[in-house]
Amino acid sequence: MAIVMSKAQLRREILRKRDHQTESEMQQRSDMILRNLFSVELVNQAEDILLYSDFGSEVRTEGIFQTCKRLRKRTYYPRVEGADLVFYRVEDLSELRVGFRGIQEPFMLQRTGGDWIYAAVALVPGTVFSMDGYRIGYGKGFYDRFLARYPSILKIGLAYSSQMVEQIPVEPHDVRLDGVITENDKLFW
Repeated sequence: MAIVMSKAQLRREILRKRDHQTESEMQQRSDMILRNLFSVELVNQAEDILLYSDFGSEVRTEGIFQTCKRLRKRTYYPRVEGADLVFYRVEDLSELRVGFRGIQEPFMLQRTGGDWIYAAVALVPGTVFSMDGYRIGYGKGFYDRFLARYPSILKIGLAYSSQMVEQIPVEPHDVRLDGVITENDKLFW
């Protein structure tokens, strides 16, 4: 009989592994994730990318931002406003400042026009990702609430292979991703 871990237990275990990487290892794996990400045709076709500022040992995203800029894609970053994530257009990383929980957020706020909500690609962080498209975040539900409001957005998790597990406990409010990109795989459902 398999022992099922709670979300909190899985989060702690996987974060411990993720945090054990060196900066060099994280950057090397992040570069591989970037290459895998931009080998996905739907990502290449997208004009709007919802990105995140990496925090701690998360997949590094500066290279993704620079690639989006080079490809002339519009890039948006989240800002925590109350219990919600609100995405703002960012044209230069100097438009980000330390915000919620020490994470870089937009401070030169360019409200979005709204068109991106139908055809954007959202690149989603997390602590644990399952082989069937679910994720565990940090426990506040910001991304699940945001993604539930915009179901037509293509939702792609970015993760190191060490963050992948067979299954996680799923709750009714959890939003399933469309795919997860790691340094080794491109998984889509």
